Amino acid sequence: MSGFKMRMSVYIIIGAFFAAAHARAQGFDVDAAAASASPADRVEWHGYYEFEYWDIQDKNATFDAHKITIWLGAQLNDMARIVSEVEYEHLPRLPGDKAGGSGEIKIDSANLQLTPAEGYTGTFGAFYVPFGIEYYSYPGHKNKLVTRPKVMKSGGIIPGTWSDIGVDLSAALGPVGHLNAYYVNGDAYNGGISRDSSTGGNKGKTAGARLMLDTLVDGFNVGGSYASGKWDVDDKYTSTRWGAHLRADGDKISGVEIMPVLLAEYVTGKDEAASSAEGEDKEVSGYYVQLSSRILPAVELAARYGVYDNDKKKKDNEKSETSVGLVWHMLPYVQAKAEYQWNGEQGAEKENNAAVVQLVADW
Repeated sequence: MSGFKMRMSVYIIIGAFFAAAHARAQGFDVDAAAASASPADRVEWHGYYEFEYWDIQDKNATFDAHKITIWLGAQLNDMARIVSEVEYEHLPRLPGDKAGGSGEIKIDSANLQLTPAEGYTGTFGAFYVPFGIEYYSYPGHKNKLVTRPKVMKSGGIIPGTWSDIGVDLSAALGPVGHLNAYYVNGDAYNGGISRDSSTGGNKGKTAGARLMLDTLVDGFNVGGSYASGKWDVDDKYTSTRWGAHLRADGDKISGVEIMPVLLAEYVTGKDEAASSAEGEDKEVSGYYVQLSSRILPAVELAARYGVYDNDKKKKDNEKSETSVGLVWHMLPYVQAKAEYQWNGEQGAEKENNAAVVQLVADW
């Protein structure tokens, strides 16, 4: 599909969405609805904090005040909602220190959500791009390990926690599942882009969709994702990703608490003319499989295995990760976690295995 046809399709879909919202608003007293609840009733906030101790081979062992994340949402009326998520990562560096924390403030989401009819929502602004499902379980209090799968974070396959600016339209598919369709500034090669401009950066857009069959059986989610858009400044080359995911909460499906939770995802794709082999397309792929089980009321065990290759044109470029960990629910809303990770590199001998312990608090 040409860029012009894609843009026209997006405009038509968004126009139809706003027409539906306008039709619903007829006869609806927005001011009265907003006044019917106090600000305290219409606003909610929550968040989490992560503190860690890392010991990686051939690196300095270190404490890390990893992040504090605050989520804020306000229900403006029965059709409109605004949400934001602000994150502060790592303490700032000391003067003259070239290592250590970055002291970054990140806004992962800031958007307006409009729901013209039950099951249909439009999200406008900054949001997590709906590709795969790993971002649902990456926060410390939801992640059963400390680290995240390298296929979905830091492995060069797809940007970890891909937050971007654009439009996402989601629809409930009756008793079957959910469908998302989105159009954003960034791309799967570069990640999120705050603003496209003619003076620099990426001028193209990425279109994508995700189908989740997640309402047929409680605790079971299977589906696929797709994203495609230009990645270079001149809008010549395309970045494309396909993904498949599976989540099976054995405890919910069986009613037996000790039954394991399975998470698995596979991602593949191509970035035209981006390989380290000059002029070649960069082909990427990877997967991970994770199992976790609550073996005691306050204790969970978890294990994950992943394989990924961020440039198949490079010789001996495949990498692997194997992690085992334990979660102790030591207090209400407070967890202690420990993980050991073995990292493997095809054709190379590296000393980069890692041990990490973490305290997580959420509210």
